[in-house]
Amino acid sequence: MELKNVNLLMNEKNVLRSINLHWRQGESIALIGANGAGKSSLLKVLSTLVKPSSGNIKYPVGISIRQWKESLGIVFPETFLYDGLTGYENLQFYQKLYGKVDKDGIAQVLEQVELSQVQHELVSSYSKGMKQRLSIARALVHYPTYFLLDEPFDGLDLASKKILEDLLQQMHKKGMSYVLVSHDTEHAWKLCDRALLMHKGSIVLEEKCTREGYLRFSNLYNTLFKENQHDIS
Repeated sequence: MELKNVNLLMNEKNVLRSINLHWRQGESIALIGANGAGKSSLLKVLSTLVKPSSGNIKYPVGISIRQWKESLGIVFPETFLYDGLTGYENLQFYQKLYGKVDKDGIAQVLEQVELSQVQHELVSSYSKGMKQRLSIARALVHYPTYFLLDEPFDGLDLASKKILEDLLQQMHKKGMSYVLVSHDTEHAWKLCDRALLMHKGSIVLEEKCTREGYLRFSNLYNTLFKENQHDIS
């Protein structure tokens, strides 16, 4: 997927400015920046939930917009789960939305997120970490090729964070592509191939996730973060 000179105007505010991004299949990308940098807005453009005000979007060769949507797994802060259904029933419901019926597939993703033992309990009884893990299972249950995650580690306990880290690393080894939105540079660095630093709606730096790249990236991020805090105060 490729974005060329993409701009997004919302409520008369430029939330994305001249975004150029090439997301290759099998690649993991971290979007890092302070609150309001435009990370979530860019993720919504990638997911087609928001149409850019200007610029061009190229989907992979031979893939229509509809097929692109079907190839996506999306994890946003809203879990999109039904509290009145069990964990298993939630996954069954979402799988059917994509025209799939695969009990073995449901069992597999439940095992991956370590929720097999509570799959027949109502989601209303789940902890926040369990709901987040089920939300990830929901996004995987139709076998997507591309994965979008908006701050998936926020509010999780250490055990849930470890489960999610292991899952992302397994997905990456299998060739799945994902974009991970985060404000934690060190954490995202361990899970991605390259990182994009966003500031005031623009991509201001791109680095491969190497040790040398981390130093350059974190230094600029810290500088911009301090400037942003100064602007707010």
